[in-house]
Amino acid sequence: MNSLLPIMNDKRRGVLSLTVCAGLLALASPVLASAEERDSLATHLLDEVIISGYVPQRMTAPSGKAPVSLTWINGKELGLYRIQSVTDLTSRVPSLFIPDYGSKRSAAIYLRGSGARSTGQTIGLYLDGVPVLNKSGFNLDLPGIAGVEVLRGPQGTLYGRNAMSGIISYYTRSAFDRAGGEARLTAGTQGYLRASVEQALRLSETLGLSYGLSGSMRQGYFYNETTKAKQDSLRMVAGFAKLEYRPNDRLDMALSLQGDYVNQGGFPYRLLDIRTRKPLPLAADAPETYERHAATARYLVGYRVSDALQLQSATSYQYLYDRAQLDMDASSMRLFMADQRLKEHGFTQELILKGLPSEGAKYRWSAGLFGYYDAKKIDVPVTYSARGAGLLIGQGIAQMKRQIAARSPQIAARIPAYQYVPRPGGADAVNLNSFSMPDWGLALYHESALALGRGFTLTAGLRLDYECHDLEYDVKGLEDFALKNPVDNSVISGQPLVLRGSQKSDYWHLIPKLALQWQPLDHLTLHATITRGHKAGGFNEQSFSDLIVQAQTQNTLSAGAHLGRPFDTTTLPERTTYRPEHSWSYELGGRYEDVSLGLRLEGSLYLMQVRDLQLTRFVSTGAGRIVGNAGGSRTLGVELSASKRLLGSLSAQASYSLTDARFTEETGRAKKGNLVPFIPQHTFSGMLSFNEHVGGKFRLFGEGECMGFGRIYWTEDNSTSEPLQTNLRARLGVSYDRLSLALWGNNLADRSYTIFSATSPMPNGAMVQTSAPRTLGVDLSIRL
Repeated sequence: MNSLLPIMNDKRRGVLSLTVCAGLLALASPVLASAEERDSLATHLLDEVIISGYVPQRMTAPSGKAPVSLTWINGKELGLYRIQSVTDLTSRVPSLFIPDYGSKRSAAIYLRGSGARSTGQTIGLYLDGVPVLNKSGFNLDLPGIAGVEVLRGPQGTLYGRNAMSGIISYYTRSAFDRAGGEARLTAGTQGYLRASVEQALRLSETLGLSYGLSGSMRQGYFYNETTKAKQDSLRMVAGFAKLEYRPNDRLDMALSLQGDYVNQGGFPYRLLDIRTRKPLPLAADAPETYERHAATARYLVGYRVSDALQLQSATSYQYLYDRAQLDMDASSMRLFMADQRLKEHGFTQELILKGLPSEGAKYRWSAGLFGYYDAKKIDVPVTYSARGAGLLIGQGIAQMKRQIAARSPQIAARIPAYQYVPRPGGADAVNLNSFSMPDWGLALYHESALALGRGFTLTAGLRLDYECHDLEYDVKGLEDFALKNPVDNSVISGQPLVLRGSQKSDYWHLIPKLALQWQPLDHLTLHATITRGHKAGGFNEQSFSDLIVQAQTQNTLSAGAHLGRPFDTTTLPERTTYRPEHSWSYELGGRYEDVSLGLRLEGSLYLMQVRDLQLTRFVSTGAGRIVGNAGGSRTLGVELSASKRLLGSLSAQASYSLTDARFTEETGRAKKGNLVPFIPQHTFSGMLSFNEHVGGKFRLFGEGECMGFGRIYWTEDNSTSEPLQTNLRARLGVSYDRLSLALWGNNLADRSYTIFSATSPMPNGAMVQTSAPRTLGVDLSIRL
């Protein structure tokens, strides 16, 4: 901490230490002000935020000095740049792209050419060193955050599965590090309101309490022409509390509780006009809502066993209930409606043993044992109107005819175009889907770092991972329907069908890591790394709705018209399972920083090669999404960022990322060389910021930024895409003593562009989501 005092004692440099770290400096790696052990525990300082000794630290060195590309965003920057959820990190971290796909459930995160739009993830999210098990809980609003750290590139050796592209770590504030707090009120256009309070209190010499509470509401951005109301309203409440106990210089403990409640309108998808390919008005007729109840308890312990050894333990229980109602056709016609409900109970336990080397020691090491159990129960009834069921069954018959035509065109030509006969009275048909999906895993890992001399450090690690996935399914098909032959008006009765059974898949993974770091100069650090990563495999429970309609159609035609063969249920495992995704990543990187000049430069060049690439696709009828393996891909990328103090408190920041992710094999609709969909080829940001003392207790602060991303391809065949798009945002404020008032604006040019596109179950259809319009607002805050 003493290394910061000369900077903070000088008023001008104190102001500059805030602005130089602002904006795209947050996009780059953090300025490592100092790194030190507190009471011989694994505590280090990053940009005025202390990571406490009880927080699991897996690396052998503080992350600011480790051979890894990272971004650190401290608490001041979180407030200054209004980072309130994970989607707000997009322009702050090189290569990171987190679009808002229409609900808090949809946290699609893309980093370094890899990501996941639905099931699973390739980027892990951690709260105080504890993983968030379900991606549906990633898009949270958590008051009381002291800082956010993003590690770019595979981190599987220390973090395991689903860390193939990187890690996002949230750290909560500690009463022992900085007491005080803040209350904030925000109002904006589209009926946006947000209020929050957070505070850290020292209750005694050994006891501390931190807490935070926030509430948000929004009328919505998008008007639905069918319901005559805003589609994407929002109501959200989030809370956090942490009790810390430090009885002596050997023991740190923390018990924390965190949760949120979300109730929002969601999924503002619009159909495209088939001729013009322009978005039609938003017109979904069925309810489209998302509701979430989430709660997590964490118990963290850091204990210094001896002067040379430390033990850390992290235990968590995680509860999640969420419900999504979707109009699957996104049209004004009543066709397909889904009501998905998930209930999840998860447990994690991690033990970390670390050596505490003496000053000047050449060898550091850490070892860990991690285990988890995650039990999910999912119910997804899908309702089909008579017209919707007829459309799906008609598509199923057409698909069957194509399959038969591949073997015998003459037989296929004789198959009549059977028509769906609805239930008596034209009542809706319901397909019931119930799934139990427990999974668990164990991992053992180790990392060593050896100083070789002349500024070189060699780091090596290895992890052995085991995971087991189970699926129990109970799926019931449509009832009381028939098929009519339009040629002779003969009718055949629909065959009832129930699919019940279980599946299991398990995997072993060996995840190595090798890194060489070189510090030829005091201000310059270079590194080269080779790492392996993997993303978990799993089951496509969403595919059962499509499969049972296909199976019933096939069975009905086989029994009533003697066409084809009955559905082969032994093919279910291969139809509903996808394999893990694996990668090898190679990186060269470096950073240069000189605090006296207010200058920081960082760059990296990387190559990632992926096998069994997982892609999200819509099922054959369009009514649901599945994950499938698509051969291989390779990503070649460049990340550049810089920040410089210019004049007084004025600073400039800039960053650019090139992500070239291409298929290396021909698979499905993708040809070799095609770009992987949903990943922007370019991301960039440029910002000017200042925080100037203007007399007395007054300060004037602000920033302006231009950021952009694109081109993004939406399909594997690269037939549709969104060109490069830019966005302007600005903020201007004044502070007096403990009070601050600021005006802000996002998307100042009011540009409208596509941020999501996918196949629609409507014939020859597609649906899109467009960007939020211009938003203006005001922030009022007071330090407590």
